[in-house]
Amino acid sequence: MPSLDRAFGLLLLGAAVLAGCQSPTLPDPNDPNDVTVVQPQVLRASLRGAAEALNERLEKGEIDQQRYDQLMAEYAEDLLGQTKIERIPHGQAWEYAEIFRTAQRWQDAEKVLRIAVKAAKNEDRRVNDSLRLAHALAQLNKVPEALEVARSTFDTPAQEKAPILTAVLLEIVPAAKGKGSDMELARLLEDAIGQADQTIVDPDTQPGSAFIAARPHHIRNAWRTVVDLYRAVGREDLAAEAIRREEEASRRGNTI
Repeated sequence: MPSLDRAFGLLLLGAAVLAGCQSPTLPDPNDPNDVTVVQPQVLRASLRGAAEALNERLEKGEIDQQRYDQLMAEYAEDLLGQTKIERIPHGQAWEYAEIFRTAQRWQDAEKVLRIAVKAAKNEDRRVNDSLRLAHALAQLNKVPEALEVARSTFDTPAQEKAPILTAVLLEIVPAAKGKGSDMELARLLEDAIGQADQTIVDPDTQPGSAFIAARPHHIRNAWRTVVDLYRAVGREDLAAEAIRREEEASRRGNTI
């Protein structure tokens, strides 16, 4: 018998699916000729419904962050059901990848994200999906390749660089650190700070103004993480140099 949390989640997801689509076409797992897959919009709407409900429980202190992440992974797993990667339309791969990531099915996420990167129709999708692929690779302990994939986004125009620092700082570094490449990881993060400095956004838009407001905070945290990574590998000299560079940038007003 499922736990109360589990039962709550299944009921929630069922309701979200019904709310997100009047008559979703579900694949028949017993029919090998059925090549349909649940539309990604339905899956993502369902996942949003679960997240909203769980956020309320998190704010009330009924669950902690670890339990929240666990339940979200379980709900995403339930949503995926019999989804077959080979049946996913390439143009929609990035949408399915988000569900695989939430379910923490990193091997499947890697496969779908490789498809998404190849199928990307613009720079925004290429950059975002490449960063998510790097995160999945880091989760799978493929850290050198993860760093290479992350760096492949650095050649994007300044107007498309906004996702780079936050993805490296908040996803790739936590997944990759302590796995034998901390020196290279610190250098990647240092360079990602430079990418944030180069980013051009429209301050008159909500995303642009939000990026400008958050950039100093992320840069400060990134420098602190760089220092920690260098110290973790015994390079106090590089840690001291990173501190000096942060102070210099602060004096120029970049991290205020």
